Amino acid sequence: MVTTVTVNPAIDRTLIVNEFKIGAVNRVSRTIIDAGGKGVNVAKNLKNLGCDVKCLGFMGPNGKYIENVLSELGIKFNFVQIKNDIRTNIKIVDEIRHTYTDINEAGPDVSQDEIEKLILSINEHADLSDVIVLSGSLLPNMDKDFYRQIIEKVSEKGVKVILDADGDALKLGVEGKPYMIKPNIHELRRMTGKNLESVDEIIEEGMRIIESGISIVAVSMGGSGSIVVTEDKAYKVKPIKVQVKGTVGAGDAYVAGFAYGLSENLSIEEAIKMASSASTSVIMREGTKACSLKDVEELKEKVEIEVIER
Repeated sequence: MVTTVTVNPAIDRTLIVNEFKIGAVNRVSRTIIDAGGKGVNVAKNLKNLGCDVKCLGFMGPNGKYIENVLSELGIKFNFVQIKNDIRTNIKIVDEIRHTYTDINEAGPDVSQDEIEKLILSINEHADLSDVIVLSGSLLPNMDKDFYRQIIEKVSEKGVKVILDADGDALKLGVEGKPYMIKPNIHELRRMTGKNLESVDEIIEEGMRIIESGISIVAVSMGGSGSIVVTEDKAYKVKPIKVQVKGTVGAGDAYVAGFAYGLSENLSIEEAIKMASSASTSVIMREGTKACSLKDVEELKEKVEIEVIER
């Protein structure tokens, strides 16, 4: 089983606007509402890939919509109910200019008791999980090393942890030595304080991280594909050319593909193909939609990987 943890879930509201103008009145042509938050997105993708998955995290009084969506999709969950409402994120898609703008709230404060309940829940589910995915932002009043604490606890149980975060949550989380991290190129630059312009520089930095005790570093680069670094090899993954309808959740689908690969003991190259094709399937859809298994099976044949021996 794969367990996903969403500390900061969201109700995602996507507004489709033609020729979006800043400082002016804009007319919305249509609206899409989705259950969001990175771990929730990962779980939706895993479910479509046929994986046994369960969602953990926080859920506020206004989060019944997310629970209803997960129930309809047949996804199991065990959220810690908190006093405050969860956030609502706005996504603005301009179909004329092909731009995608995210306006994300910070999220609510949580009590120490609520945090302790979540830690206990994650620890209990670690005994039942092959892979745990920790993804997304932390809440404003949480310790910035929360992910590190969790990683150190559950890694003792032999579960593989995937960390997908940004800022201090990523930088400190890496100190816990998760099995895999999945920063995008901007997050990796912020974490390292380096420009990392070339493929060689990205691979070199990935190797430094590997030497610290992490097994896989997967760096997503949007329209430039991705680079995956392991102890003995690096993999340059070319992007698959498709019509882009939205970019929200593409990174989460990439994580889901890898989580599926790890849980099924696939080879690294097969896991990369799952990740790349799941991510591509998502950008072919509007809103925060999960990948399609049919798409993934077809797109896997189009994934091009250049293997770089180390």
